Amino acid sequence: MSLKTYAEKRRFDKTPEPPASESVRRAKSPLRFCVQRHHASHLHYDFRLELGGALKSWAVPKGPTLDPDQKRLAMMVEDHPIEYGSFEGNIPKGNYGGGSVMLWDRGTYEMLGAASPEEQLERGDFKFVLHGEKLSGEFAIVRMKRGKGNEWLLLKKRDAYATPGWDPEDHATSVITGRVQEEIAREKTPLHGAGEPEARSKAPAVKLPKSARQSEMPKIVAPMLAEIAKEPPPATEDWLYEIKWDGVRALCSIEDGALRITSRNGNAIEKQYPELAILPHQIQAKQAILDGEIAALDEKGRPSFELLQRRMHLADAAVIARLGRSQPVTLFLFDLIYLDGHDLRGVPLIERKNLLQQILTPSDTVRYSEHFAGAGAELLEAAKAQGLEGIVGKRAASTYEPRRSSAWQKWKVADSADFVICGFTAGEREGFGALVLGEPAGAGLQAGGLQAGGRQAGGLQEVHGLHWAGNVGTGFDSKGIAELRKILQPLAVAECPLKKEKGLPKEVTWVEPRIGCEIRFSNRTSDGRLRAPVFVRLRDDVEPPSRVHVPLLEAGKAEIALTVDGRRVKFTNLSKPYYPKDGYTKRDVLNYYDAVAPLLLPHLKDRPLSLKRYPDGIEKQHFFQKNMPDSTPKWVRTVLLEENRMPVCDDRSTLLYLVNLGCIDHNPWMSRVASVEHPDYVLIDLDPQRCGYDRIVEAALWVRARLEKAGLESYPKTTGGDGMHIFIPIESVYSYGHAKAFAEALATLGAAERPDLFTTPRSVVRRENGKVYFDWMQIGEGKTISAPYVLRAYPGAPVATPLEWKEVTPRLRPEQFHLGNALARFDRTGDLFAAVLHRPQRLEKAVERLL
Repeated sequence: MSLKTYAEKRRFDKTPEPPASESVRRAKSPLRFCVQRHHASHLHYDFRLELGGALKSWAVPKGPTLDPDQKRLAMMVEDHPIEYGSFEGNIPKGNYGGGSVMLWDRGTYEMLGAASPEEQLERGDFKFVLHGEKLSGEFAIVRMKRGKGNEWLLLKKRDAYATPGWDPEDHATSVITGRVQEEIAREKTPLHGAGEPEARSKAPAVKLPKSARQSEMPKIVAPMLAEIAKEPPPATEDWLYEIKWDGVRALCSIEDGALRITSRNGNAIEKQYPELAILPHQIQAKQAILDGEIAALDEKGRPSFELLQRRMHLADAAVIARLGRSQPVTLFLFDLIYLDGHDLRGVPLIERKNLLQQILTPSDTVRYSEHFAGAGAELLEAAKAQGLEGIVGKRAASTYEPRRSSAWQKWKVADSADFVICGFTAGEREGFGALVLGEPAGAGLQAGGLQAGGRQAGGLQEVHGLHWAGNVGTGFDSKGIAELRKILQPLAVAECPLKKEKGLPKEVTWVEPRIGCEIRFSNRTSDGRLRAPVFVRLRDDVEPPSRVHVPLLEAGKAEIALTVDGRRVKFTNLSKPYYPKDGYTKRDVLNYYDAVAPLLLPHLKDRPLSLKRYPDGIEKQHFFQKNMPDSTPKWVRTVLLEENRMPVCDDRSTLLYLVNLGCIDHNPWMSRVASVEHPDYVLIDLDPQRCGYDRIVEAALWVRARLEKAGLESYPKTTGGDGMHIFIPIESVYSYGHAKAFAEALATLGAAERPDLFTTPRSVVRRENGKVYFDWMQIGEGKTISAPYVLRAYPGAPVATPLEWKEVTPRLRPEQFHLGNALARFDRTGDLFAAVLHRPQRLEKAVERLL
């Protein structure tokens, strides 16, 4: 094949690309292929197959995929030399294809069919099998009838390697250096995998304070949040003041060069800001967790949330990459939580900040957020003069708490708050007249002099519903109105989500209360309505407020007795640390279960429980208990099974009684008391065998696809550990043996179709590492599994969290759902597992389809 076109387009004295040479393939050597992720004028992938001594090449805008339902457009381009298959680097601007090139995948391939490669290419139907590091299995590249003959489709065949939902952007690292695109673009040496630089292998010359505690690196950290200040900034040296950056909170975890960034809600967001991939190069540490704020700066260097919103929820990798270069964000770091084997959350703030300054090499992209001791009033005035949002004050001696704390306070230049959009009114202008705003009942009423309504239960006040905060009709431009209408229209509902109140507007299009917004206002009326409200922006970086959870047990007393459901329940040792590394006490665990009870109890009702008790927290001795003692209150329901008087948790009072005994998680049978021999769901239990969570996701998607083919609905949840559960609701007419046999058949099918993915031996020593263990033996009478919504006894206080299938992607991490943020999620989603209780299915036809 001629490489003349390749050579004519390049000046090899100006580009590091290999010069054209007529390569000849050695006899009997396997054919090679490669895929390069190329960020030139736009982001795309270059797919190249060796043929006749050169690389036949196609530009694939969205990249190749293992999803057989996705057809990828592939534009044929000039042939490239064989040597190009190992190229990774930067093509200087001004040259053809100027930009960064990543070697995304490489390997060999085999032809399918009797026709020769040249014949298949000529007829426009080229079939082959890839053996790559990322791409495997059968593919075809087919010429389209339209166009000039250079438009093709790259197709994945349905085989053992097919993976629904597989996105190449979830695997965007180099196969030779482990670098991400931004590291290549900036010519940075790889930090993970090959070539770790010597400078980084040396520990930073910092002296750790005595209060730093040796610890494994926590998987999750709930952020510390600031309260709204009620008094002017104290002018004392024991308060440190910083600019309040108008952006998105970012908890940054670095481990051996790999970077993960999570939002305040625990969502992974590093893919949204590829320019921040440079962060590990600027931190002199092998392990670190840093706290900061991602901001987009305008031409005057001021943070602009409007600019940032363009980046926050983009899905198109090409657009993300382009904006990462044209409108890069800045990461302002203000705290250091963990450093090389040491937990710093118990270290005073001023010492944490000093350590941060020592290990950080700042740049235009990553900066240290400067602090000023005792100068709060002056900094607030400066913020006003510069048009900034406000300031944050922090006690210099404060430790890092996983909650909102008075040790951190914020002062805003203008009064503003977050509200939830509940509807919109018609108006003379096109789109809408005004937005109807809601907030949790009581949030604004007390400021207006009224008391929030709620129910009392021995000191408990639980506030439900959304209070009408008023309407806002200013602060929009025509473009903003059109965009908001487009977002809100699909959320339209028939019923008003607000509590009925006097003056509530009529002729409103009501919407699901899922979209948050920030509103600036002058003050409030006596009934809590906003005066002079002005729309500032959408706040889709935080959970919209939908319910206030007033804690059952306020801080203070270590022991208290309350009336719950008309029963007297005594709560003891409330200050005892249950999650010592995370700062959560027994009181926090009880308050969580009180709040989540409406969702959890239907999944525990009528089921025997096996108790796993942690009387002194997760780091101390625990024990199992099946038989309830005679001292158990008579109102706690028990059932005699296996010669044990086992508890059954039907109500809130029983739940809280069991939690007070030290039951951190709750493990019910898969069947109910009335049909104890017949489970009402089949459990698919997927556990990692020394593999990443992306493999768990891949396995779960395979299971879902197989179940859909069999005509069965399924419902996934995180285990709270490192695996995943998939529930298949069934009619309670089958034995445990039937349910186990179905799961075993599915496991056997998985091992046969995807031997690269699944391992099934019961013996741990016989399981293959790097694969997913399909545990079908967990199904059986008397065996238990963690219920949805329960806390798990692992560091970070993770929660077993029901998921929507659209959330099961390689970006999912089980540790992102925890005690600090789970309730806000559940308020938004409701019970995603309700169908497990109410949609039983038959298995007979499913078995026929499966086999």
